[in-house]
Amino acid sequence: MLKHNLVARCRFNRFSMTAIGLALIAAVATPAAAQDAGEQAGSEQDSQGPQIADIVVTAQRRDSTVQDTSAAISAFSAESIEAARILSFEDLAGQATSLSFTALSPIDQEFNIRGITNTRLDSPSADQSIGIFVDDVYVGRSGLFNFDMYDIERVEVVRGPQGVLLGRNVVGGAISIYSARPQADFGAGMTVSYGNYNEKLARGHVTGTISGPLTGRLSFQYRNRDGFNQDLLHDVDLDDVDSIQFRGQLMVEPDDSDFTARLVFDYTKDESNGFHSVAIDGPAAGSGPWSAARAAIGVIRGRPLRLREGLPEWPRYKGDTADTPQQLNREAWGLSLRMDQGLGGFGTLSSITGYRKGEAFNVYDQTGIGPDNGFGVISPTLFTFPVNEDEDIRQFSQELRVVSEEQSDRGFDWIFGAYYQHDKVTKLDRFWAEVPLTVLTTLSGESRWDNRATNESYAFFGQLGYRFSPKLRVVAGIRYSRDRKGGIVTGTATEGGDKFNPNDQVALTPLAGTFREGQSFTARYSDSWSEITPQATIEFKPNDDMLFYGTFSTGYKGGGFEDDPANAAAAVSSYDPETVTSFEIGGKLDLFDRRLRLNVALFDMKYKNLQVTQTSAACLCNITDNAADAKIQGIEAEATVAVATGLTLSGGLTLLDTKYIAFIDSLGNDNSGNFLQRTPKAQWNVAADFVTDIGDWSDALRMNVNYSHQARLFWAPDNLQREDGYGQLGGRISLTPGNGDVTFSLWGRNLTNTLYRTNIIAFFGDEVSRLGAPRQYGAEVSVRF
Repeated sequence: MLKHNLVARCRFNRFSMTAIGLALIAAVATPAAAQDAGEQAGSEQDSQGPQIADIVVTAQRRDSTVQDTSAAISAFSAESIEAARILSFEDLAGQATSLSFTALSPIDQEFNIRGITNTRLDSPSADQSIGIFVDDVYVGRSGLFNFDMYDIERVEVVRGPQGVLLGRNVVGGAISIYSARPQADFGAGMTVSYGNYNEKLARGHVTGTISGPLTGRLSFQYRNRDGFNQDLLHDVDLDDVDSIQFRGQLMVEPDDSDFTARLVFDYTKDESNGFHSVAIDGPAAGSGPWSAARAAIGVIRGRPLRLREGLPEWPRYKGDTADTPQQLNREAWGLSLRMDQGLGGFGTLSSITGYRKGEAFNVYDQTGIGPDNGFGVISPTLFTFPVNEDEDIRQFSQELRVVSEEQSDRGFDWIFGAYYQHDKVTKLDRFWAEVPLTVLTTLSGESRWDNRATNESYAFFGQLGYRFSPKLRVVAGIRYSRDRKGGIVTGTATEGGDKFNPNDQVALTPLAGTFREGQSFTARYSDSWSEITPQATIEFKPNDDMLFYGTFSTGYKGGGFEDDPANAAAAVSSYDPETVTSFEIGGKLDLFDRRLRLNVALFDMKYKNLQVTQTSAACLCNITDNAADAKIQGIEAEATVAVATGLTLSGGLTLLDTKYIAFIDSLGNDNSGNFLQRTPKAQWNVAADFVTDIGDWSDALRMNVNYSHQARLFWAPDNLQREDGYGQLGGRISLTPGNGDVTFSLWGRNLTNTLYRTNIIAFFGDEVSRLGAPRQYGAEVSVRF
């Protein structure tokens, strides 16, 4: 059982020389993974010995290496993604500096960079704090458009507010995924893998010239896996996977022309039996109703329920003759077109058009056990509260920008453009509950919300840079953003009562208590917001191996409306936008003839009206508040060392000091001075990558080992529930004999079988938890043609 141990609280208040020195020493002494995964993929050998390779990124809308980019960024190449077996965003979070991951459900994913996250903010009008981009197209609903990372060229994680250049403005950072591009020369590959939990994976690609300047690329992935957890009541696995994905591309690059065009179509579909929830007794005295019921069932069985065993109830909605099974089904497709036209010495005009459509259907039991548990265990407060989410989204976006060449000696450079996005989101939420205790009348019956939103966003942005000399450059930019959101929501008390309380007519929470069976409200909501977000950077590059920069930046995220409002008045009350002001200084150093790479960033961010969503036990609903203010200070240090030919060590370290300022939430909690929710106070990771020849086989043996650790975090702004620190160990060993066309690999993740949680909700003394993935391992064969 998870323990609640007191941990000494470690804080730093200001950036002292001592803290900086310790961070640098830690980063070099224990080089950690993911500073630049592309650099981990290999070293360059010359007369001076091994050197660290570079990876090209486009985070600032021009091709540049990570070391020449005046921003805190981690980049992952295709080779490093494969070496660490990164399939999902959750896998990525264990490798990227300052990135962490939590999730209530697979369609409510939460990404956290430097303490900024969108916690359970899944209403049709909500925006993300961390932007997700696929081939430069913004993805507005990350959980619905979730997919495995297959046939990927690189992934870029940019930290801090991106208020000017990144298409849709983002307030906390961005994760940009770039799929592998078509190639003129024929190439193909196929990988098959088998692992524990009966995991079967197959993926492949083929690319080449179709005709003249037209090239193409087809890629796919299929993955099927049994569940990590077990529904004992219905004898089915939970957290299983059955997915198929496909991507097709066409690219035109005419000879003797400055024009290129690339069309990408992607499709994904996945199905599962849903996810597992388990109630764990919280730190307060006494057991909650669900953990107590689990213990009583253990006595009856003669063996305690394991944490990965549950008894979720399936709801039977009004008018149905059968229960609705717990499940998760998603299907989505997207189309993007990028066209680039050279404008001579003026620059390059780029047009990026994106359209995405997706549907998701999700049913899950929040508590994982209820009064119909099959063992006859009932207590007065042992209620069940399944959730049913049905979501449909259509998203169109268009970006136009002109980018000049950057001057190498002296002169101006510029970027300017415009962005437009239009979303239609329909979300149907159905809540069903039953409770043995007759006085808890708001916890029985059925209610539903039909919420239809239309969101529009447009922006104009520009950036001007001037290079005074090869060593000194100053850049300033500004963006005007405007969001307009509106829709209509209907909340209905579908049915009152349950089999324990058949005559109860009080509406199921979170509807207000005045509603009775058959009554409803309909409300139209609308609001708009705008913001100007400036940014300025000074770059100093004393030589080819050093870059120092200082950046002032701002960010903005639009407001929105509640997902499941209690009444018409709550439906039309919007929460405010959040804004951030950030100061960051950083240095990027290649030392000892590029055998040691060290990158450091220090930042001080102040957020106003920070959007905070938490679950109220009083109404069993999510409430979004605007914290009056929040402050975040931190330091990041990343290092890579080419120890010897074929041996590379790498790593990253993050230390954070955060707090809410003058924040009393809607639940009456005074959270002022508390640490930001779902934010580790520290994160670090280490990795080693070794490649060597075997006889005449060049680079035949490759070994990778990686370890990531995050310190404790608090699950809610009140800082009452927490997750103690934990780490995960992973590794891979590959053999490529002969001419290198076939590779045999063994891989493993979470090899120490660490038990950790990706979400908790505090209910009536229990912590209803979602568990992270256990130990996984398997074997893989890859063939290149």
